[in-house]
Amino acid sequence: MPFTIAHVSDLHVSGFGDTLHDRARMTRRSARVAGAGEAAFETCWEEAGWRVLRARARKRGEIVLVDPDGYRHPVPPASAGGGVDPVERAASRACVLEARRSAVLASSPPEGGALAQMLDRTPENVNLRCLRAARVVAEADVDAVFLTGDCTDDGEGWELVETAFARFQERGRLFPIPGNHDLYLFPIASSARPRPTHASKRALWRDVAARCGLAVEPCGAWKRLIPEGDAIVVGLDSCARRQRAFFRQNGAIGPEQLAWLRELGKTPEWKDARHRVVLCHHHVVPLAVGFGKRAPTEIGMRLDDARAFGEALNDVGATIVMHGHRHVSERRQPAGHDFDLFAAPSLTLGCKSGDAPSFWRVEIDHRVHADRVRIPVEAVEQENDPGTEPPPPMAME
Repeated sequence: MPFTIAHVSDLHVSGFGDTLHDRARMTRRSARVAGAGEAAFETCWEEAGWRVLRARARKRGEIVLVDPDGYRHPVPPASAGGGVDPVERAASRACVLEARRSAVLASSPPEGGALAQMLDRTPENVNLRCLRAARVVAEADVDAVFLTGDCTDDGEGWELVETAFARFQERGRLFPIPGNHDLYLFPIASSARPRPTHASKRALWRDVAARCGLAVEPCGAWKRLIPEGDAIVVGLDSCARRQRAFFRQNGAIGPEQLAWLRELGKTPEWKDARHRVVLCHHHVVPLAVGFGKRAPTEIGMRLDDARAFGEALNDVGATIVMHGHRHVSERRQPAGHDFDLFAAPSLTLGCKSGDAPSFWRVEIDHRVHADRVRIPVEAVEQENDPGTEPPPPMAME
């Protein structure tokens, strides 16, 4: 029987399910923590840590929505629906956000018709899309999941990734690597408060790797033997080099990891494996997005040491290389190289060609066989009554 891999990438889950790729729907939070001036407000509504406050005197009647972390959210205007009363609109907004928070979904993931109804109301929410797509992955009869980075949108939401693929993590068959969204900083304001740092993002990644049973080397790489697949898998951190400017997302494998890979290539465990698989996040070669279309720009996005990386892959005899990053689905054997290259699109946002979200289902045995598996819109089965959403942790939803 072949060993079957789901090559998944670029989930972009976040605290509230918004993403930097869709700035128009970003969940805005005030940089000022509520507290100092709260004496001037009275509480009109409170549930699960969310509060709707009304100003007592100054700016009398002003309505403020405060989340469990103490940050302010804008109250939707009457034109957005939800009733004339601003308190009702604020409470309704709080319920929608709370039910889709990564921590809430991780602790009690909705299933069947409940998930379908939530997606129907907020179809662009990447947290919900992640849960929907993970179900398709699980139903594809795969033995392991390889996650090639950008699992989170800005370092927040790892707990939802682990919940979505829990059945693989529990068996020691979830193999993630970080991407630039997981480790680098962004100049675009996100909903994350307080702001992440390089250190906080990398600490979260290290914790996830440990829970997946991956021993990360000082250089940033890890390896794992898969005897039943006659394979060895290597995960590389293409953000190992310190970010040179906060607005640039260029990656690099770096000399330490390249040296580590070359040394590993000399060992019997590497040489004796039929399939020698290398995972990285940044794209190794420029990628087109469709017939007659140019490759997307690489400004601020490329792998700076791609040439040296390609030479190392050839020298050690890598047979399969998998990456994400550009949200493009493609399989090729680059000119002058002997490995199969799999580029995966975003499992939640889709392919830049306009194709639906998908992943690669790769069977490794005496040969390599791969199929692209798309995530259908109707992927969530109506297992529950489609007219009922599960009781959220708040009174309204």
